Amino acid sequence: MIYDIFYVSKKEIVDNEWKAFRQRFPSAQKIENVKTINDIKKKSFTKFFWLVWDDQEITEDFNFEYRVEKWDEKYIHTFKTQYKDKEYYRAGVCLVPKSSSISQKEFDFRFFINKKEIPTIVSKFKFTTYKKYYIDSYEDYLKICKQETQSLFWRIPSDIEIIDNSIFDLHFDPLDSIYDYDRSINHMFKNDNFYDGLMLASKDKVLMEKEFKYRFPIEKKEWDIVVSTPKPYDVVFISYNESNADVNYEKLKLKKPDAKRVHGVKGIHNAHIAAAKLAGTEMFWVVDADADLVDDFNFDIQYFPYYDAGNRLEQQSTVHVWFSQNPINDLVYGYGGVKLLPTKLTLEMDTASVDMTTSISEKFKVVDQISNISVFNVDEFSTWKSAFRECAKLASKIIDNNDNVETDDRLEIWVTTGKDRMYGDFAIAGATAGKAFAQQHWWNEEQMSKINDFDWLKTEFEKCPIALKK
Repeated sequence: MIYDIFYVSKKEIVDNEWKAFRQRFPSAQKIENVKTINDIKKKSFTKFFWLVWDDQEITEDFNFEYRVEKWDEKYIHTFKTQYKDKEYYRAGVCLVPKSSSISQKEFDFRFFINKKEIPTIVSKFKFTTYKKYYIDSYEDYLKICKQETQSLFWRIPSDIEIIDNSIFDLHFDPLDSIYDYDRSINHMFKNDNFYDGLMLASKDKVLMEKEFKYRFPIEKKEWDIVVSTPKPYDVVFISYNESNADVNYEKLKLKKPDAKRVHGVKGIHNAHIAAAKLAGTEMFWVVDADADLVDDFNFDIQYFPYYDAGNRLEQQSTVHVWFSQNPINDLVYGYGGVKLLPTKLTLEMDTASVDMTTSISEKFKVVDQISNISVFNVDEFSTWKSAFRECAKLASKIIDNNDNVETDDRLEIWVTTGKDRMYGDFAIAGATAGKAFAQQHWWNEEQMSKINDFDWLKTEFEKCPIALKK
């Protein structure tokens, strides 16, 4: 007769693990939330009983048929268990005399005094790695804290990229007391230069919501090891019907192979909202279809860790615009430059506004670095249209906080310079027409919003003198 077999745990037992054990050993009984050895003894009907903790995996060749010799009946028989390359008599499978006296301390530490050690490996620890969870919400974090069976688990935020997967080999020997502290504390690892990325989370030190939000556990152990980098913001290429769009998109993908594309969405605002929907990051880069990126532009932006909440919030609520070089008049300013936009604010922008970029946020930052040449002069209409729209905005002074003297200087250059460049006469004609339109309608938002209607612009172009001459 086989002695009673008890599969026990001080917490709830994972259902599929119990089913797997029961399938191998149909006579086994499950005891959850066990507190003392007496919780097990009172369920046993045999002179001895097998004690199997739920963190043990029984070897394939062990079948619980071991019989106790008469002269050994007073001893608790402890069998070897294996953790990685180490072997222990403690904490593995035990054959316990029902009459034995076991203290609470012995039971809690799974280390018995009155024992006989059997030099046979019959089990091994199930876990030699910690489970990995991609967690972004505090609610999900609390849920994992309750359901995870080990004392520690990996919390991986979705906005980091792991660069050293060997870190997941880290596992503290459950039977070595030197690691007692490590098993009870939260561990933070470097995310590039900051400790706001990967966390080995302790169930014994559950974070408060603010600690979780700012990735700054009060009680923690910091490891000076870079194991991740912040995930770069998504790059979205926006095109409509520009003749050089496909070429520029392919050039962009040489820098950013994972760049996304929005194509054919009518309306400047709608196209950028579509781009925001496509983005999976808190901010996203926008590259216009006519942008020919310069070699030294690499989509770099200073990173502020989550626990630097003030600077991080300021950055992520600000529209950033890089300089672009005009191919006709050589002006260098924000027109046509690469943009970094807050995703949520872009989704919520006022689509009735005339200037899309400044309608996203009250916070606006121009970055003094050339990102691209804005090659809008690919055909007659594209050149005229681009110059018309930009000069209508310059002449109307629609962008708040701009330097009016600087704006007037730029406008003057637009309407006078670059006739010798490709389609330069169409740029000057468009700039002149846009200036005149804004001077007549600057006060009328409904009229000014027409500069974002490409069908209307096409009609206006076809009526202009320079087009009629062709």
